[in-house]
Amino acid sequence: MKIGLHRRTSVAATIVAISLSTMASPIAFAGEKILSEVTSLENEYYSNWDRGGKAAAEALGYEYVTMTNGGDPSKQLSNFEAAISAGTRLFFGVAQSTGNIRPIVEKVAAAGGYYVGAWDTLPWFHPLDVSKGAYAPWSSPDDSDAAYRLAVLMFKKIGGKGDVVHITGFAGSNPDTARNDGFDRALKEFPGIKVIVTQTANWNQDEARKVMDSIIIAHPKFNAVFGQNDSVAIGAMQACEEAGIQVPIVGLDGNAETLKFIKEGRLLATASFTPEFQAGWTVVKAYDVAHGWRPDPIETMMFTGTVIVTAANVDTYSKWLRGGLSPFDWKKMSRTLHPDDWDIQYPVTVADPLVLWNRTGIKRPEGYELPKAYLDAVAAGRVDAINKLYAAHYKTKIPQDALGVSQ
Repeated sequence: MKIGLHRRTSVAATIVAISLSTMASPIAFAGEKILSEVTSLENEYYSNWDRGGKAAAEALGYEYVTMTNGGDPSKQLSNFEAAISAGTRLFFGVAQSTGNIRPIVEKVAAAGGYYVGAWDTLPWFHPLDVSKGAYAPWSSPDDSDAAYRLAVLMFKKIGGKGDVVHITGFAGSNPDTARNDGFDRALKEFPGIKVIVTQTANWNQDEARKVMDSIIIAHPKFNAVFGQNDSVAIGAMQACEEAGIQVPIVGLDGNAETLKFIKEGRLLATASFTPEFQAGWTVVKAYDVAHGWRPDPIETMMFTGTVIVTAANVDTYSKWLRGGLSPFDWKKMSRTLHPDDWDIQYPVTVADPLVLWNRTGIKRPEGYELPKAYLDAVAAGRVDAINKLYAAHYKTKIPQDALGVSQ
């Protein structure tokens, strides 16, 4: 995003001004309960998500509740309705479909609560479009950047030339669209790489295995496989091993099984989004908005960092992330408990909604404009200032300190 400074103000002064968070009157929620709503706790990503969310809620004194929808968007809406009827007013989680985001936000807002979104975002529906901060700060890993970094790693591994298979996720979803964007950006930098097949497997391991079986029959010679998530990568790996084929394969998510295969040399790498942090920080944001904090307009949409896990750091990463107690100090992240010395503990940067939404190919509705408060903040140079603010408050550099690598 290109920024033009419209005020002759030093960056240091701007950061000081931003660090003095806008505070509203805190709202008391009956029972101090917070609800996490996800697809299934049988999914490893969400079981790790649940672990982080629960740890943060306990640290902040909340009663933590989890509801699952089994992949059914209508069930997700029913879960929210039931929780609201039971008196819950603080919510966080991942929308089962982008079409659920607006009705979820509207239901929560009507009840006087807050919904803190993660991962999926509905194009042309900005958090600031909702009054009273009910659609609290949204965040997600930068899928495009993660896919780009993995693709570059894989392309270099095969010498910058060769035939590559690309097995994608659920077409049209935010993560799939963004990961395609990152893969394609890397591809432009390697003219010697040829993509011989692109086919979807809908994030599913069994489907990816069948897809890869068919690809091997049609194209028995290839040099690498890019899996759009870990499940896809593992399915492709299984098919290749059964056919006696050994090529570099990558995925995204950082699940425990994937880390095991990386250690064994059966997969090249994964991008870990550290779901414990994703959920825990979302709980912290819910706590802060419920206690009067209001984010700067630029802070309403943020990217969280990604760890590229290879054979070089897999042991350290596995021990750090799954070694027992959470490494994060959730209270220290809070902007209300620590207004001056908060410590984010993980890389966080500003997300550009125009870049995110234009990737989807969904056209901007006629007459829609981004919220004035957001546009004014961009014009005033706040994007650069907010990035500097978060860099300054990235004090305990998790996982950088633990892994000895930069994110």
